[in-house]
Order: sequence, then structure tokens, then C-alpha cells
Amino acid sequence: MSILNSSKVLIPFTKNVMLVRDWEKKHLPVENSALALDLFLLISYNTLIDKPLTLKLLFHSTAFSEAGIRKHLRRWVDGEWCLLVGDVRDRRLKYVVAQPKMLLALSDYLKVLNGKYKKSARPSITTSPSVV
Repeated sequence: MSILNSSKVLIPFTKNVMLVRDWEKKHLPVENSALALDLFLLISYNTLIDKPLTLKLLFHSTAFSEAGIRKHLRRWVDGEWCLLVGDVRDRRLKYVVAQPKMLLALSDYLKVLNGKYKKSARPSITTSPSVV
């Protein structure tokens, strides 16, 4: 497929990616950061499968710096996106648990992604960036 022929698919796809990124900036605590988006998904996922990560495992689960992870965690704990929960048997362990605010944002994110990418061959371009 030539670039000119593929532009019929690439243009709407690119627009949808930009619309999703705009939604992320407005509704997720990710600050245009790949680290923050990875952490958001990792914390949410592990909470949903009822296997929250310890801080130590969280630090080792990404290729990002511990200082960067701590920065986001502090902000998210203060903003009630997630919580650090101590282990009742071993006080040295702290688990990172997504709170309802984070899980609701994840649910909204799924709706946005489904709306933009459900028809992957021909993504819709009719929605403005401010519309979910």
C-alpha cells in the first residue's frame, strides 16, 4: 500500500490518536508523561486483579527512575487516586492500591478508546477533542 493510499486510513487514525491524547491530558493524572500513564495502567490493573504491587515491585516493574515514580505516587496519594496500604503481617511492605477515582477514570478511558478505535480500519473523525 502506498503512502498516498494509506493516508485515507492514517489521517483519521492520527486525528483519533490526537483526540485520545487530548482526553488523557484533561481526565487522567498523567501530565503527558509515559511514566505516569504506565503507572496509572499498572496500578489499576494490579488492583483489579486483586494483586496490588508492593512499592518495591512497582519500582522494578518499569524502566523509569524511582524518583519519578515517587513524584507521581505522592501526587496521586494526595489527590486520592491511589493509596499506600501497609501489610498487616509485615510492616515493611506497602502496597499501592488504586482508589475508586482511578478505577472510574480507567473505565472512562476504556469508553473513549473503544469509541475512537473500535473500527480500526476506518476510525471516526467526527468528534471534537472536548467530546468523550
